[in-house]
Parts: sequence; C-alpha cells; structure tokens
Amino acid sequence: MHLSLFELWTVMGPFAKGVVLLLLGMSIASLATAVERWMAIRAAAQDLGRFEPEWRAVLTAPISAEARREAYDRSVRRTIIATGSSLKKGLSVLATVGATAPFVGLVGTVMGIVNAFQQIATSEAGGVGKVSAGIAEALVTTAIGIGVAIPAVWLFNALTQRIARLLTELEVRAQDIAVTQLRGEGA
Repeated sequence: MHLSLFELWTVMGPFAKGVVLLLLGMSIASLATAVERWMAIRAAAQDLGRFEPEWRAVLTAPISAEARREAYDRSVRRTIIATGSSLKKGLSVLATVGATAPFVGLVGTVMGIVNAFQQIATSEAGGVGKVSAGIAEALVTTAIGIGVAIPAVWLFNALTQRIARLLTELEVRAQDIAVTQLRGEGA
C-alpha cells in the first residue's frame, strides 16, 4: 500500500490533522522569527558605529581619569548588555519549537497507534492492511515533528552564534576606542 501525502491527509483523523496543523503553525512561527531576527542582527551589524560618539564623549568628559574610565566601562557594558538583550528577543520561540515539536509529533504518533489498535479490535478481520493507514498516519506526525524541530534548532544556534560574534565585535571596538584615547592622554 502506497499513500501520497494528500491521500494520507484524507485518511487522517481529526486529532492527527490537528497535530499536523499545530506543527505547521510552529514551523511558520519559527521561520518568521528567524527571518525577523536575522534582519535585526544584520541591521545591528551594519550600524555598530552608532555607539562610538557616545563612548568618545564619555572618554573626553572633563572629570578625573579614573572616574572617566569607570564611566566608560559602565557605558560600554550597558550598551553591550542592551544590544544583546535586544537581539535575543524572540529566540525563545526557536528554542521552544526545537525542543517541543518532536514531542508534539510523538503525541500524534501515540494517538495514531491507539486508533490503529482500536481499528484492529473493532474489525472482524484484523490485519496489517486494515490498519496500515493509521500506523502511517502515526509515524508521519513524528516525522513532521522532527522535521519542524531540526531547522528551528539550527536557526537558533546560528542566530545565537551570530549575536555572540556581533557582541564580541562591539566589545573589541570599545576597547580599541579606549586604547586610542588613553594613548592620546599619555596614560
């Protein structure tokens, strides 16, 4: 027996269809989140220099050298923390989809197998042919769950790594500015 995805959809029960639709929604949410975050990270990477005037102003403030360095360190830390927090918004969607989609699919699998056993129990002439669509339905929900989770986990990891690199680059720029300014002071 060979079932296409369309044929499988037509024989799926309402619970399995609900699981597939939920997984489809989870997939769309994770992809939309990933695209939006990727664009935000890209925009932030192109605009890293926007913090430099503020940092330079702190370094040239008419206060004692030690107080100026402390103010600069606080300013840089605040910028890095705020930027990191802003860029990480929404990544929990990817993490949640990656962690839960296989289990959502597994719920569909368990219910599909339960339904297949109920078909065997209620049919006079049980057999594999009689319940193969139900078992296929069950296994498809797990496959879809895994298929939704894998890209979500990959995207979460890729975006998290890109954010970490961006924050490191921001910190390096801040250190370069501080070193340049301190050399100019002769300190």
